[in-house]
Amino acid sequence: MIQLYYAAPSIYGRKVLAVLDEKGLDYEIRKMSFASQDHLKPEYLALNPNGEIPTLLDGDFAVYESTAIIEYLNDEYPEPPLLPEDSEGRARVRMAEDYCDLHLYPEVIRCFIKKVLKNEELTAEDTDAVTERLQRLETLLAGKTWLAGDFSLADCAAMPAFASLEALGVLDACVKSSSLKAYVSKLKQRPGYKGASLMSLEAAAAS
Repeated sequence: MIQLYYAAPSIYGRKVLAVLDEKGLDYEIRKMSFASQDHLKPEYLALNPNGEIPTLLDGDFAVYESTAIIEYLNDEYPEPPLLPEDSEGRARVRMAEDYCDLHLYPEVIRCFIKKVLKNEELTAEDTDAVTERLQRLETLLAGKTWLAGDFSLADCAAMPAFASLEALGVLDACVKSSSLKAYVSKLKQRPGYKGASLMSLEAAAAS
């Protein structure tokens, strides 16, 4: 049985959940708490010496770092495939996913910290910063249904960002273009969106 060590607010953990659900895999969630510093306990550090969340345990093999996890899942459980076979296509997927990780997620996380942890209202300046990051996704979508051709790991990476914005109540304020709205609507119909949405603000604040 696959086990995923996960804490409610982790956007990177929900990226992994999206892939698990897209693959239709059976898995168990091992709930972690940042507040209790579960990620720094010796038994967890034995699995993930970086002390970060998430970590995936498949049998006795531990994988950490969300991108390594989802590529492992795609290699180990190849159906349905979420990476193209050609090198150019795979590079396009990885570049789009990397953009989500390094440029989109930080703005979404900043909104989460402000609203949930600091209990402050989000402003137009906050949502406009997210909208600016989303413009790159809009460019990638030009003439396409998905970010890198066929549905892929890149789209799984986008899911928790939009799900987080929805949970924070600012999805409409951030997603303004018709093409992005159509894209989000399609994402919501995918099996992976359920896992990507696995965050209540109350549970996240408690974690």
